Amino acid sequence: MLIVGADALTPRAMTTPRNALQQRLLNDPTTPVPQVQLLSNGHYHVMLTAAGSGYSRCGELALTRWRDDAVRDHLGSFCYVRDVDSGALWSATHQPMPSRAKRYLADFSDGRACFTRHDNYIEVRTEVAVAASADVEVRRVRVTNHPGVLRTIALTSYAEVVLAPPATDAAHPAFNKLFVETEIDRSRQAILCRHRADRPGAAVPTMFHLLTSPQPLAAPPDYETDRLGFIGRGRSSADPQGPRSGLTGSAGPVLDPIVAIDCAVVLEPGQSAWLDWVTGIAPTPTACLALMDRFRRSEQ
Repeated sequence: MLIVGADALTPRAMTTPRNALQQRLLNDPTTPVPQVQLLSNGHYHVMLTAAGSGYSRCGELALTRWRDDAVRDHLGSFCYVRDVDSGALWSATHQPMPSRAKRYLADFSDGRACFTRHDNYIEVRTEVAVAASADVEVRRVRVTNHPGVLRTIALTSYAEVVLAPPATDAAHPAFNKLFVETEIDRSRQAILCRHRADRPGAAVPTMFHLLTSPQPLAAPPDYETDRLGFIGRGRSSADPQGPRSGLTGSAGPVLDPIVAIDCAVVLEPGQSAWLDWVTGIAPTPTACLALMDRFRRSEQ
């Protein structure tokens, strides 16, 4: 289990395995029996396959949608990568755009999961951690520009929001989606998702999805919380419209809630940049804002 605190989210803490003896290196993300990694602090849980799919759960609640589907294996929290100049689009892990990378590696060590792939002379490294003292996960994406030319690289996160027990979502997904409301907080570079109470006085669990970056971005981030607006008609997560045409910024009682934050970085030849997508949950909206601000401060 990778266990980090809010004050330990540094490049060194996110890239040093705590126990190399338990390391598994996987070059093939399409093994007949999926290879998985479980990360947990005892209450917040993340499961990842070698292809990058998986789930995020807190107690009995599923934050993101996932199905046990050995054929498609296409659900989870993902990051899309786009070369702004050429228009080339791929994913930071094998899923959800299952194309063969020039080089691909899933590195499962004690307490962390790391994915590295090389495409179009760009190296993308994604490292996943779970906080020790909070219901929070961090996905750090580091992009390195290898060719001798200036590149602008856009990165777009994506996950389908549930905020209900997995069995409830599997039995009545369309009904469950009606209870989720989304809000964009541009001042915090974040998206908030709330599950409306089904009775007076019931708890309102609130999830956040936050972008932080130590280096300047090419432009302010864009946001999307409606799946149709992100995927587009007649498309799927393997060929989404949003990362190509831009995100619409829709929010509120959307029909099919997601979280997606898009940003871009400009890289000189040989330069690297990293960004963190932080996802967490709290029992109330007020507690969620406090938790989000705690992790924002740790990045500054």
